[in-house]
Amino acid sequence: MKTRVIGLGNSILTDDGVGIVVVSELQKTPQGGEVDVIRSEVAGFALLELMSGWDRVILVDAIKFDDLEPGTIVRIDPADLRTSLRLRSVHEIDLPTALAFGRKLKIPMPEKVVVIGIQADDILTFGETLTPALAKAVPEAVNLVLEELAEPQG
Repeated sequence: MKTRVIGLGNSILTDDGVGIVVVSELQKTPQGGEVDVIRSEVAGFALLELMSGWDRVILVDAIKFDDLEPGTIVRIDPADLRTSLRLRSVHEIDLPTALAFGRKLKIPMPEKVVVIGIQADDILTFGETLTPALAKAVPEAVNLVLEELAEPQG
């Protein structure tokens, strides 16, 4: 099964860069099989190209939920994400909509998509260093991605 791991974020907005930091650490460990690990600062429609042609995609990104402590790591199925019926702009398209759009256009989208989300503390301050809570969460997030990669696919 061809798998792509994509670390998402903005590397100059403190905790928003956590996905990029996690996959940078993951890239230090060779992955067996057909696994590709990349970093990206895109979202919305631009994700279609990054996900096209892969059987499975694991996205690693900062999240900002009201009820989680900074550094909390959650595994999210895109079907569980809340979607909006309206789009304010093409830059704000959510993941389920992007996947549905790609499939509608007959773009080969992955059968399985998993999001590893890390609760951010500060996503607005310019900086290339994670806050302490997120820096502490990085090894656990790397291990969660490795566990996901080790899951038998079928």
